[in-house]
Amino acid sequence: MVEVCGGISRTGVTMLNGEAVEIAGVGFAGICGFGGGFGRRKLNAWGESLIEQFVPESIIHAIRFEQALVKLQTDRKIVVLHYSPIRATLHGEDPEIYAFLGSSRLEEPINRFRATAVFHGHAHNGITDGKTSSGIPVYNVSAPVLHKTGKPYRIVEL
Repeated sequence: MVEVCGGISRTGVTMLNGEAVEIAGVGFAGICGFGGGFGRRKLNAWGESLIEQFVPESIIHAIRFEQALVKLQTDRKIVVLHYSPIRATLHGEDPEIYAFLGSSRLEEPINRFRATAVFHGHAHNGITDGKTSSGIPVYNVSAPVLHKTGKPYRIVEL
């Protein structure tokens, strides 16, 4: 992974793997994210040893994501994730796998730092639009979801 990111970075592309970048006055922060579940059904680090490894990984991604958001000093902040920060865009997926499609641990920093919009993938059977608990728009832009709309892209006016 390090070699791939290094090679891509040498071409001028910024990998948003816990990083932030400003382009033309718009801030971008991102991370892959991780599973873990949502709200009261969020996994906690107890029980089997594999769960005790899974949950800290989710927390590490949330912390690195928050550190990226802290770096942005722009009014407009775009969040780019792989995993979903909310349940709403997962509708259409089997509820039994929600914990593997995202984590509400990613939502809290989005709300606190008042992101302008959030884009994620990973939920291939989900829906296109949702909002965080504070009303920030979240867009599922996974290729299968976009394919259902008839457009292989999403345009959002900032």
